[in-house]
Amino acid sequence: MRIGLFTDTYRPSINGIVFVVESLKRELEALGHEVFIVCPAKSIMPNKHAEALDEDDYIIRLPSIKGAFFDDYDTSIFFPPKVQANIKKLELDIIHIFTPSQIGLAGVRAAKKNDIPLVIQHCTDMYEFAEHYPAVLPGVLALAGVVFPMSVKLDGRELLEIVKLHRPRRGVTRWNRDIIEKVITMLYSKADAVIALSRKSAEQLDSWQDEEYNYPIDILPNGVDALPRPTKQQVAAFRELWGLNDTDEVFGFVGRLGEEKNLPILIEAFDDYIAEARPRSKLLFVGDFEYKETLEEMAAATHYADRIIFTGALPREELGVAYAVLDIFCFPSLKDTQGWVLHEAAQAKRPIVLIDQKVSEVAVNGESGIFVEDTPRSMADGVIELLEDPKKRRQYGETAKKIASKYTEKRQVAKLEKLYRRIIDER
Repeated sequence: MRIGLFTDTYRPSINGIVFVVESLKRELEALGHEVFIVCPAKSIMPNKHAEALDEDDYIIRLPSIKGAFFDDYDTSIFFPPKVQANIKKLELDIIHIFTPSQIGLAGVRAAKKNDIPLVIQHCTDMYEFAEHYPAVLPGVLALAGVVFPMSVKLDGRELLEIVKLHRPRRGVTRWNRDIIEKVITMLYSKADAVIALSRKSAEQLDSWQDEEYNYPIDILPNGVDALPRPTKQQVAAFRELWGLNDTDEVFGFVGRLGEEKNLPILIEAFDDYIAEARPRSKLLFVGDFEYKETLEEMAAATHYADRIIFTGALPREELGVAYAVLDIFCFPSLKDTQGWVLHEAAQAKRPIVLIDQKVSEVAVNGESGIFVEDTPRSMADGVIELLEDPKKRRQYGETAKKIASKYTEKRQVAKLEKLYRRIIDER
C-alpha cells in the first residue's frame, strides 16, 4: 500500500504525535508499504527546511508559520491547487490524519476529492484547548468557519450549522467546547474509520454524536516499545548530575510540562504530605514546555524546594535513564487520550500512580498501579503507599511490564494494517 500520514506537528518538534507518526512509518515500511508523511515546514520555504533536515521524498513539507498559538505549533495556511495536485500524484491507497487542523484537513480534502479511503485518529483531547488555552478562540473560529468548509465539501444544512457556531455563547470555554464538539463530529462522520486510543476517548467521541452525525469507533492504542536500557554508568552519571543518592526515594513525571497535564498537584502533594512522611523522597520532573517556568516558581515557594528537580527535556533515546531512577511514575493528567509515557514507564517496570482510570490499558488498579482521586492528599496517599512497600513496587512494576508487552509497536501496527485493508476492501 501507498499510505499518507497527515500531521500538523512533526520534527523537529518533540511530542507524542511526532513519536506515533515516526513509529507508524517505521513499522509500516517494515511490512513492505510505502509511507509518506505530509507535515509543516516551520517555514514558507519547505525545500530549504527539508534540505536542512536531510529528508527524502517521503517527507513532504508544506509551507507554515511557526508559533501562531504555541511555541511548537505551526499554522499552515498556504494551500494552492498545486498542493492538492502534488498529493494526487502520490497515488495514495489510504490517507491517515492525526490532527484536525490545517494539514489534517488538507488530507481530508485530498481523500474526498480523489476517492481515497480515510482514517482519522483522535490523538488530542480537544477540550484541553477550551479549558487551558481559551485565547485560541479566534483560531478555532477561523478553523471552523473558513478552513473546515474550504477543505471538506459541506451541504447547505452543514454550512448553516457552521454559521450557528459563530453565535457568541456565555463564556469562552463553553463557546470553544460547542465548536469543538460540532466540528469534530461533522468531520469524523466523513471518515471511513475513526481510531480512539483509549476507552476514555471512545466514550467522549460517542457522547458527542447525534442522529445526523455518527460513526463507528475502533479502539486501537498506539504501540510503544521499551526504551533502550541504560547502563549502570549512565544511571550513576544521571544521579550524580541531579544530586540523587542511591538511598533516595524518587517519584515524578516524564513528558511535556504543559498546563493541561495537572502537574501542580504533584508539587502540592509533595510539599503538604510526602516530603515530611518520607524524608528521603525527591520529586523529579523530566521534560520541557511553556509551563515549566510556572512549575519551577511553584516549587521554589515550597518548604522543600531543594528536593524538587527539573532536568529539562532529554532526547527520547536517552529517556531510559530517567525511568530507571524513578521508583514510582506519576501521571496526574486528565487530558490525555492514551498517555504514551505510561507505556514507556510500564515497559521500564515502573509502578504507576494515576488519576484518569480509562486513559490506558497498562494501568490496572491494584495490579500495575494505584488509581487516586484528583486531590493532593489522595495523590500523596498513593505515592506513600508504594514508597512504604518495596515488594509491592516490584510486583506492580513486573505486572506493568507484562501488560505493556501486549501493546508493542509491531503488534499494534499489524492491527492497524488489518484496519487499512478492511476499509479498502469495503470500498
